[in-house]
Amino acid sequence: MGIAVDPKSVVPGGTATRELIYTICPVLVASNVALELGWIEDNLAKVGARATYLRSIAEPGIWKAHYNHDSDRLIRDGGNSPAIWSHADLRPTVLLGLTQAQPAGKIIVRADSEFFRVGDLKGHRFGIYASRNDGKIDHRRATTEHGILTTLKVHGLKRDDVQWVDVEDADAHDEAPANRPGGVWAQSRDGWNRLAGGVRTLEAKALLDGRIDALYDYSVGNAAVLERTGLFKVIEDLDNYPDWTLRIANAPRTLAVSKAFAEANRDIVVAYIRANIRAGRWINANPDAAAEIFLRTTIYPDAREIAKALRNYDLVPNLDPQNLAGLAIEKDFLIAHGYIRNDFDISQWADPSYLEEAHATL
Repeated sequence: MGIAVDPKSVVPGGTATRELIYTICPVLVASNVALELGWIEDNLAKVGARATYLRSIAEPGIWKAHYNHDSDRLIRDGGNSPAIWSHADLRPTVLLGLTQAQPAGKIIVRADSEFFRVGDLKGHRFGIYASRNDGKIDHRRATTEHGILTTLKVHGLKRDDVQWVDVEDADAHDEAPANRPGGVWAQSRDGWNRLAGGVRTLEAKALLDGRIDALYDYSVGNAAVLERTGLFKVIEDLDNYPDWTLRIANAPRTLAVSKAFAEANRDIVVAYIRANIRAGRWINANPDAAAEIFLRTTIYPDAREIAKALRNYDLVPNLDPQNLAGLAIEKDFLIAHGYIRNDFDISQWADPSYLEEAHATL
């Protein structure tokens, strides 16, 4: 995807400002806060660069680059499965940092059901998200499949012990362009809020309608919102187990950038990471204030639940051995279940030198 430099973005002397295109998932990552507090723009300006939000660009299908990284100057912060897919099968990127800030997942059933533990669901119907949009990896399906299989293993069950029911979604990505991510996700929230009963997801609607018997939820706060309706109950929460590998699905989150751009514009990449480190530290120290920012920049419905979750996470990007091992677990799952074709070495994808330089120059 070639995007022309805006002719108005020229500094005295005729030198064009270098452009970094960014895209951020609507989840708990430091980029969302760094952007809202102005630190990304400030840091990039110091090295003669500017940041352009991917979905502010009014081009048909521009949203696809959020998943396939089809840009020569794109940095992406968010769920790991699209980043893994892109690097494995499509185009080279550099892994700059990781953060683990996703719940392990909960199993939710109807409150009026006779299901009280996962074992009771043997022979019954689990809903699994199914995108009808073939222009991207079905990351929600991959995450749900991983989470359900993990839950079944914890309870001594196998894939064939339950029924798998597709909950289809057009997944059109037809939101209007917006200057910042929050403007896109606000449009998505409007659609979710129109679902009957305040259920917010198609899977919860299928559960309410009796088309499935259980769902796997990996959001922040959605389970609490569902329980408050009096129509649903949580019968399993994988965060209650000490095994950290149960939390691996679409997290740890990945911060990745187009490889050629990173090599040619190291100072821009380091400047972006510096903003993220600063934001991560601020989030860790101010979870309540950060929750209010995440409420408008993510898909999560409740600031209190976001703040509660943030107290259990470290939002400063890192390339720690545990997170790299978790990323390898997810990569292997995606290969084994047909979501990506090609294998690669996680340690070769990660380049810690950018992160190290960012820390050294804060």
